[in-house]
Amino acid sequence: MREKVAYLLFSGGLDSIIAAELLKKLGFKVVGVHVKSPFFGKEEGELKELAEKLGIELKIVKTKEDYLELLKSPKYGYGKNVNPCIDCKAYMLRKVKELAPKGSVIATGEVLGQRPMSQHLQAFNAIEKLSGLKGKVLRPLSGKLLPTTEYEKEGLVEKEKLLDLKGRSRRRYPELLKKLKIDLDKLPTPAGGCLLTDPSFSKKVKDLIKHNELTLENSELLKVGRHFRLGKCKLVVGKNKKENEELLKFANEKDFILKVETAPSPVGLLRCKEEPKNEEIEKAAGIVARYSDAKGEPQVPVSLYKGGKLVKEVKVKPIFETKSYLITS
Repeated sequence: MREKVAYLLFSGGLDSIIAAELLKKLGFKVVGVHVKSPFFGKEEGELKELAEKLGIELKIVKTKEDYLELLKSPKYGYGKNVNPCIDCKAYMLRKVKELAPKGSVIATGEVLGQRPMSQHLQAFNAIEKLSGLKGKVLRPLSGKLLPTTEYEKEGLVEKEKLLDLKGRSRRRYPELLKKLKIDLDKLPTPAGGCLLTDPSFSKKVKDLIKHNELTLENSELLKVGRHFRLGKCKLVVGKNKKENEELLKFANEKDFILKVETAPSPVGLLRCKEEPKNEEIEKAAGIVARYSDAKGEPQVPVSLYKGGKLVKEVKVKPIFETKSYLITS
């Protein structure tokens, strides 16, 4: 008899863990596929440890520029912030589809009605259509409540053995965990944490899209420091020692690094589309000075480095009124 294999979109959250165990109980070898982007995804070490405890194979897929193109103009639009949930889920399922051999079942840990934008029947239909998987996405946690999939028609899955979870309540989860014999040292919370749903982070993403600067590297940079828009330049100012060190790692040969040498100071990374104007440099220096311990001085010397070499020192008045430049802190 041919081995039954299920490729499960695996977030590492509680729903996907239950889905993995249920699929195993139904006789499937489970391959968890975790899609990781600058905006969502768990640490690789944590995922590998979890997969090992569950006894499933794990594949990690990192998003590329194609995901950023989706983010700029999603077919089904955004949620409350800059979260393209339906397009995003379809993107992830396409990645699972690319990995899954012919004859495999493609599954998710989605629960009907759990999330308002992407987990209702109309959304499920849109996701399947957009991913090219119409009728070929098994959602075992709510399978009894959903239309019959191609896998059920083929006899690979029995609908009566699927679950009928619905809505946001998790009162049945302790019973399910016991029934499926899921015994982990620490159960993760339900998956979430997508930065694109965060209002403050979304402002920074929108700024990159507006200025045609949305790249994978710039997206990662959004997680560090305070962000300011200065004409055709973007300034990022570290909040602490760790962030200062991170900003230095992000700097490329075209970027300017700013800091006050005469007092404890944050690091500022100035990234410009073209050679910055003196006005932009002075504003950037004034903002860095404002967050340094020399902010009480009338004039503060700020050093500018490029490619690791000192290129200029400017004396500026600290800028305290930063609201017109600040994207988000």
